[in-house]
Amino acid sequence: MPIPEKIGIVLATYNPDLEYFQKQIQSIQNQTWLNWVCHIADDCSQPEYQTAIQKVVENDSRFICHFHSHNIKHYYNFERGLQYCIQDPKITAIAFSDQDDIWQAQKLKVLITKLRSEQTLLAHSDLELIDSHDQTINHSTWDFEGRQPEKATVELLLLRNVVTGCSLLFCSSLITDILPFPQQNEIGWHHDWWIALVAIQKGKIGHIRQPLVRYRLHTSNTVGAMQNAGNFYTELMLWFRKKYRIAGKSYLIHSNLSKVFQARFYQQLNSSWSNPFDDRRLDFGLGILKLCYQSLKAGYHSEGIALRIFIFKILFDIQRVQNYIFKMLSIFQATKSNIQNK
Repeated sequence: MPIPEKIGIVLATYNPDLEYFQKQIQSIQNQTWLNWVCHIADDCSQPEYQTAIQKVVENDSRFICHFHSHNIKHYYNFERGLQYCIQDPKITAIAFSDQDDIWQAQKLKVLITKLRSEQTLLAHSDLELIDSHDQTINHSTWDFEGRQPEKATVELLLLRNVVTGCSLLFCSSLITDILPFPQQNEIGWHHDWWIALVAIQKGKIGHIRQPLVRYRLHTSNTVGAMQNAGNFYTELMLWFRKKYRIAGKSYLIHSNLSKVFQARFYQQLNSSWSNPFDDRRLDFGLGILKLCYQSLKAGYHSEGIALRIFIFKILFDIQRVQNYIFKMLSIFQATKSNIQNK
């Protein structure tokens, strides 16, 4: 009888709530898929938390703790955790875990079955939303947020990420394309967005409309969930709450992410592929407007995000034109002054 594949789990920690952490660990231990190893990558938690983490897993050799002396934030901490997984050649698939969720017992088995039966490079599932007391908020994150991950393309995934890190499993063969993570001076996108982009560029993503994670919402979440995220009304209400402030940060995040994606895969992208968020192209958001139409036509439910970024791109390009005009006026005035002096 063949030995089941070995799954590597990267569990990122930082000063975890110990009650939630114990529940997360127990849910991993309860997996019906038995051949796994979990690398706990701790991002410089306080000493008392490090001691508590070790205490929770000390009787289970499948958990390997890695404590670090420098805090590098969650994005790079997950990358650091991947480095431990790739040292084990027996690991054929990799999953991510947060420190405060609860996995359904069949999570790994369902994901690995989907991965192999449909020959996908990444599989991910829906999530059940729970509160700080484990009470259900909503049975489906995908329905709650209006996600339609089956409609995703490279371009639409660049517009909006619909893959949640703690719900995914990907083939270890993707590691060479995933690593190193693109550098960010300030964290604008998360590890799951990057990995989903790599997977959809290299092959297929499998979608499972079954909640395999009880995803906890509380005040300390790095990433949460928002009802009907991405539609026009939600984006308008967010803008209203921000008192109509326009910072343009979201456009820069999309621009930078699409730029590093294009740089990583430029040899594999179709010659006709065009970066809709390219900040070097003076198109006043035409590429983003086309993406908005694609989202609407496909039912991807992210037109509100596209419209927001479209507005920022228009303002960005207007600023570029203004700067160019001011520059040309300065040159003209300097030239005129030199002529008059002669």
